[in-house]
Amino acid sequence: MNYKSSFTMAEVLITLGIIGIIAAMTLPALINKYQEVQFKSAYKKAYADLSNAFQSGFINQEFTRTAQYEKAATEEEFNLMKNKFKVLTDCGNKDIHRCWKKGDTVCGGSCSTGNSSDGINLDSGQPADDGRSSCFIDGSGRNWCTYAFEENLYLVDTNGFSNPNQFGKDRWIFTFADINNTRANNAQKYRKISPYQNKDVFTQSSFCKHPPCYYQSWLLK
Repeated sequence: MNYKSSFTMAEVLITLGIIGIIAAMTLPALINKYQEVQFKSAYKKAYADLSNAFQSGFINQEFTRTAQYEKAATEEEFNLMKNKFKVLTDCGNKDIHRCWKKGDTVCGGSCSTGNSSDGINLDSGQPADDGRSSCFIDGSGRNWCTYAFEENLYLVDTNGFSNPNQFGKDRWIFTFADINNTRANNAQKYRKISPYQNKDVFTQSSFCKHPPCYYQSWLLK
């Protein structure tokens, strides 16, 4: 009489248990890797789109800033940028909560607390609803805001209201740079758009509360 070999119930359960353990160990890493790829791609796309939005300004010398703190220049730059995007929601400077979700603080909570003098609510990471910042949502669902009502710093949340709402992950800050890739506060030196943090940050700091933050390398690789 021939007998067919088969697994016992105990062997099947042990095998399934091992598979489950391996999956539990590897799945989080795979998910994190996938999310990292998504964040990186969105960051590069935001950088490219913002650079294109300001391209005519560079070519036609449409910028007028002469100093770091100029409200009129910031409004001019932000309006030029906004006109190059398909705007789904324009929150202006009074309804910021409709365009920017509370989340990671703008500078990791180390700048100050409460509403700062430059218009940023540092406790919530949300620009203040008091006329000192402006925001809009573009056709891709990204949220864009001025960092402060006088400076040439511009914020983006690449996946809108979705998590994690962390700078260095789905939130980024851009500025203008000169030919040496140094931040420029005079329009005559404007040559390109650059990350405000133009280097990778591996320790917790003002603009990287959840390190590592690949501000530079994610744009180059």
